[in-house]
Amino acid sequence: MIKNLLEYQAKDKERLELLLSVESGRAKREINAANKILTDVRATILELEREAKDLTNAYATAQKSLGEHLERVEKLKKQSDAKDENDIQSSLAYISTLLGEIGALENKLDGISKSIAQKTKAFENTKAAGAKAQATIKNFTPQYQEQLDKIKPKLDEVEAQLKKIAATVDAGLVEKYKARRKTEPFGKTGDIVIAVSKGRCGACLIEMPLSLVHKISTDGYIICEECGKILYA
Repeated sequence: MIKNLLEYQAKDKERLELLLSVESGRAKREINAANKILTDVRATILELEREAKDLTNAYATAQKSLGEHLERVEKLKKQSDAKDENDIQSSLAYISTLLGEIGALENKLDGISKSIAQKTKAFENTKAAGAKAQATIKNFTPQYQEQLDKIKPKLDEVEAQLKKIAATVDAGLVEKYKARRKTEPFGKTGDIVIAVSKGRCGACLIEMPLSLVHKISTDGYIICEECGKILYA
């Protein structure tokens, strides 16, 4: 079984190297960089728009409240009954509070307006960079597509061979291999299935307990508890 899994690994590495020959090219790097820039800019603009909306709503609410209280004061002033004087003073005190809140809101609005202006400028610069990246991508698209077309026949052949080999290996073991392969960084095509060397993991070199070494002799393989590689004798 391990022999077949090693054959599967060799073919899988061939598949990865074919894909990397195209996916690590300049065109794909430019696409990834441009997409990251645009994603960051959109997130920033959306956040600024939310903040501006919240402040504008708060400002409008305070203005409305101020207008209502000013109207109330005017009505109270027209009344001659002295008992309303306390109401007038109370309203004036509240109006003073509202004016303070409005002043603070105006300062916030001014601050966020400046922030939006700064972000807008940065966004324009970023858009220019994105446009440049897109232009580069457009220029490299024919070459990128040509590279994809060039490897496709070989890639299809390799993937068909992978399926054929996988059918000769325990499905659970193949899944363990695939799961461990997914944890490898992009561009890394190192071995997932590695021999034990002098009682140590061939990858991370941790010493294997005797119980695990014995397990290899009975099960044919073990999973390294330290690095997760599939180990065989």
